[in-house]
Amino acid sequence: MKFNGKTAAQYIHRVIIPECQAFADVVTNRLLPTFDNFGKEAIEHGEKWFRDKVGNPDPLNYEEPGAAEYFAEEEYKANEYFASKAIDETLLFADMLIGMLYASTALYSAGFFHLFEQHAAELQVLVLRGHPKEISLKDVTRWLKKDAGVDVATLGNWDTIYNDLRLVANAVKHAEGRSTAQLRLKRPELFIHPRERQGLMRTTSIRLPVRKPLFGEDLYIAPSDFCGYSKAVVGFWTELAELLGQD
Repeated sequence: MKFNGKTAAQYIHRVIIPECQAFADVVTNRLLPTFDNFGKEAIEHGEKWFRDKVGNPDPLNYEEPGAAEYFAEEEYKANEYFASKAIDETLLFADMLIGMLYASTALYSAGFFHLFEQHAAELQVLVLRGHPKEISLKDVTRWLKKDAGVDVATLGNWDTIYNDLRLVANAVKHAEGRSTAQLRLKRPELFIHPRERQGLMRTTSIRLPVRKPLFGEDLYIAPSDFCGYSKAVVGFWTELAELLGQD
């Protein structure tokens, strides 16, 4: 069947771009904001842990009846260990929430790349009106070059999608491996904890293999990274639609 660029461009504008924008909007404005109050949640977690161990007095509320005397007396000394442990519990809980934030952004980034692959395959199926076999991203790029005369490697956002986001998706799924090694060369900062990057924790020259990115460890994809990836994907489809629409 003869390639129809205008039909493909219309489909990109009508379906693919809106779906990409919806995905990005839900992640950035509905899902990731659930982590905005992690500090407050961590403090509440630590306070509850303390109360469960020593009773009702609030270690941070000196206006509570008897609280000041309580901390001045020997009974406080008996529970001093639990007060210290409550701080540890607070910090551990905060670290866990931060880790899950990075795990979430990594997972959503990987999902965005796979959505990109699915949209590419769907576009080819639409134009060819049926396809009997599995369609890979390479199949689509070869098809676009052959039938539409578009080399996707020349488009502005292709490098970010294929040589960054694709590697992130593979690293999230497989942990240490070939894609992770390639990503480490291209984006070494993604493997350094953000607090270390900001000078808020001791730096180390030892870099351990990526083992648990889906628990927010070893690979740190920030919300800003996700936003950059989503803009690159939308930008790619917008530029491709403009080229195909000239047919």
